[in-house]
Amino acid sequence: MNSKKHGNASSLAEQAKDDFLTAADCTQELLEEFDAMGLGKGPALGGALTQILTHLIAVSPDTQTAMGMLSSCISNAAFHTETTIITHPSSDEIH
Repeated sequence: MNSKKHGNASSLAEQAKDDFLTAADCTQELLEEFDAMGLGKGPALGGALTQILTHLIAVSPDTQTAMGMLSSCISNAAFHTETTIITHPSSDEIH
């Protein structure tokens, strides 16, 4: 019985990882589409982040949960930025 639960937890963890990576890939494609459309980086990112944060707060059971997830995402992004060379088709700064 424990192995079934463990296997289920393992498959749930694998599915969560797959969902995370798929969403990250889709978001990267969306950002590239913003660039291709000629949108300003600051306004485009501001609009996208506002919509994502609005959705995060709306679907979270409480504000503390939403802020915990946001904090985790900021931490992951900071780590990723410090450990990865990010190439971008444009050298424009975010304004």
